[in-house]
Amino acid sequence: MSNHYVVSVRRSLRWWLAVLAPIVLLPLTVTAPSNPAAASTHSSCHAPRMIGLTVAAARARATSSGCSLRLTGAAVQMPKIQTIRAQSSRPGRSTKLLSVTVNPPCPGVAEIGPPPGEPLLKPGPTELDTGLFFEGGPLIYRSAPVCKDFAGKSSAGNITVTNFAGTAVANNVALSAGQLLEITLSAGNYTITGVFADGSAVGPTTVTVPTGEVVRQDLVLDVP
Repeated sequence: MSNHYVVSVRRSLRWWLAVLAPIVLLPLTVTAPSNPAAASTHSSCHAPRMIGLTVAAARARATSSGCSLRLTGAAVQMPKIQTIRAQSSRPGRSTKLLSVTVNPPCPGVAEIGPPPGEPLLKPGPTELDTGLFFEGGPLIYRSAPVCKDFAGKSSAGNITVTNFAGTAVANNVALSAGQLLEITLSAGNYTITGVFADGSAVGPTTVTVPTGEVVRQDLVLDVP
C-alpha cells in the first residue's frame, strides 16, 4: 500500500469526522436548556405573607406564588389547624426558598378559662383584677407557639366586690366581652360574685389582696 493512498484515506476520514461532529452534538445543544431542574435552580419568587395562615393555606399560597416552601418548627399533624408563626423572608421580597415556622396543635376544651394558677400576684398598686369566664365543653384543637400559654377571653356580665364587712367596693359593675374589672382598694379580704350576660350566676369567691400587690382572681363557671 503506497504512502499516497494512506494519506488520502486519513484525509477522507478527517473530513467525515468534521462533518458529522456538529450533527452528533446538535441534539445535546438544543435539549439541554429545556431541563426543568436546571431552570428551577435559578428561579425565585416574591414571598407572600404567611404568618397566621394554616399550613394548608400556606401551601396553597406558596404554590400560587411559585415559591418553594420549607416547613420548620412543629411536625405537621393537622394542616388545617396548625398555623404559621414566622417566615424567613418578608412579604414581597425575592427569594429562592421560603422557610416558615409551624405552631404545634394544642388540645383543650372549647371554653378556655382564665390563666392557670390563680390567684396570680405581681408587684404594683394594691389592686384586684377580675373577670367572668366559662370553662369546659368538648375537646378541640387550637394552634399556638406554646400550648400551656393558652388563656380564654372574659365574657360579658356584671361583677360585685364586697369587703370583709359586706360593703360593696364595686357594685354590679357591667363588663363587656374581653374586659376585666380593675379596682384599686385597701389591703384585705374581699368576696367576688358575678352574673353572666345570659343570667348565669357565679361565685362567691374569696380573695386576699396584700399591700403593694396586683391580684388577679377571676370568676369561673364550669360548663359540660
